[in-house]
Amino acid sequence: MELATSAKSLTKDTADFAKSAVMTKLFKAPTPESAILWGLLHIKIVRCKNLRNLDKLGLKSLIVKRKKDLSDPYVTAWLEDYRLLKTRFVDDDLDPVFDEEFYCPVAHVTEGIKFKVKDKDVVQDESLGTYFLPVQELIQMNEDGDLQRVGVHKVVYLDGKKSHGSLEFFVEFLPVRMLAHTMEVPGVYFKQTKGNDVKLYMNADDDGSAPIVTYGEDAKVWKPPRLWRDIYDSICSAKHFIYMAGWSFDIDQYLLRGEDLKEAERLSSYPAKLGDLLLKKSEEGVVVNLMQWDDYSSNFAFPGMMGTYDEKTREFFQGTNVNSMFMSMEGGDVNTIFEGQNKKMAFTHHQKFIMMDTPKKNGDGGKELLAFVGGIDLTEGRWDNRKHPLFRTLQSNHKGDTYGKCFRVSKENGPRQPWHDIHSSVRGPEALDLIQAFSERWTKQAPQLVGELVNLHRIGLGDATTLENDGGWYTQLSRSIDSRVNAFDVSVKQSFQNIKIDQMGAFGWTSASDKKAEKSRRFVTNSNSLLSYNRCLDQKKGRLVDTSIHMTNIHHIRRAKHFIYIESQYFMGSSFMWSNSSE
Repeated sequence: MELATSAKSLTKDTADFAKSAVMTKLFKAPTPESAILWGLLHIKIVRCKNLRNLDKLGLKSLIVKRKKDLSDPYVTAWLEDYRLLKTRFVDDDLDPVFDEEFYCPVAHVTEGIKFKVKDKDVVQDESLGTYFLPVQELIQMNEDGDLQRVGVHKVVYLDGKKSHGSLEFFVEFLPVRMLAHTMEVPGVYFKQTKGNDVKLYMNADDDGSAPIVTYGEDAKVWKPPRLWRDIYDSICSAKHFIYMAGWSFDIDQYLLRGEDLKEAERLSSYPAKLGDLLLKKSEEGVVVNLMQWDDYSSNFAFPGMMGTYDEKTREFFQGTNVNSMFMSMEGGDVNTIFEGQNKKMAFTHHQKFIMMDTPKKNGDGGKELLAFVGGIDLTEGRWDNRKHPLFRTLQSNHKGDTYGKCFRVSKENGPRQPWHDIHSSVRGPEALDLIQAFSERWTKQAPQLVGELVNLHRIGLGDATTLENDGGWYTQLSRSIDSRVNAFDVSVKQSFQNIKIDQMGAFGWTSASDKKAEKSRRFVTNSNSLLSYNRCLDQKKGRLVDTSIHMTNIHHIRRAKHFIYIESQYFMGSSFMWSNSSE
């Protein structure tokens, strides 16, 4: 059963459900003009022509001396209160060419898409005109009752008035049944890799109390891996480089506790305290590059509102061989000074990953890449196990590590806040993608230290094929980041293609009546040929954005047949279909 259909043509079961008391209370009731768009909207904003000039003798001309003072237009598109896209603004141009494409997953009850053209201004942006595309123009069923692929190309008069100028756009709706349902997520920056060996971790450590689980024909016993123990061992064994990125690092945290710590202090040449361990490796000639969030509220006298220990880390590694960089979120050219400062204060990248070279797992004397990625920082309060003790380890494993944000705590008397999270590690070609993700951020935000990035080919670890192993895992990296803080691969950007609307004529353009349009045509097809992502990065206000976490979640939720399990620090849904946003 397809959900992406008009309210008039819903099946009886769906219609009954939509009218149920629960749905009536929670969700907006569909109107006769509305439809459930479930699938993908592919939108191209082409250009505007003959726009009005709203900047003449405006505030901008009084503040900034300009050769010409024309409107600075940009375009947004909306499903009711949900914004689908926003183009860059074009300075001083009444005939702006945008040529920007967007891929927008949708599962929305809507009456249509509203395009808004605005003039960016100093105080408040002004409307240059709007156009509303009814959803029914994107809905078409075949003889079997299945939704079809529909494309619309229009040159429309803004506000229905020729004097207000025109907007040219292309929109196609692809119902979910026509989208790929492969394991690999299509249309994203990092592609799927094969030949990887993956470990999955729950909590920073395991105390041996996990239930016995057997698997395989020979009834192997599963032994839960120990994250911080594995990180310690891997750092100790690195010979060429260690890259670390995190929200917070606490240099005084011990990666080993209890008997493990006593044994390391007795037998190992490497300290278990994080800061001392990284110093030791850097003194051996290993390249150690560390990226930590720069808490804008912290300084030499105040630890900051978030308690990330960035100032302590900065001071500890100053003047050493460890390259420690502290990076905040950055505003863009389109942000005001206040907005830029607010982003530094309130926003951060929650990336937590560690990469290094390591001896091959098969013990043949060679080396390979190993990467850890997930949700656990190497900082205060994160070392925990499935028992989550509150008091009994305060004088042993958690001595001096009594983190708590729920209420006031004493480091001596507790209680400590339990910490459950998940993490993973991967050996194989997927580690190359994680190293690339690290390197792109480092290149953008630490350009003066780009020379500290290791040439993987020189150490024999730069070829994905030779890094493959027999672990049997297919993996794919997803993330959320944009070009303000990330230097995307130039070759990837150069591979972007620009859709040629006339090519869609292969499906048979037909003229579509629209009194508010200078040009209006439409195609309807059951074919998914020519269906490809012309770019693997999204756009927002003209900057490049990697939204692959969002795309990955949607892709795999849509693939699910039997169950969906989601574990996340935050889970916030859109209120788009709520009857009352305050609920």
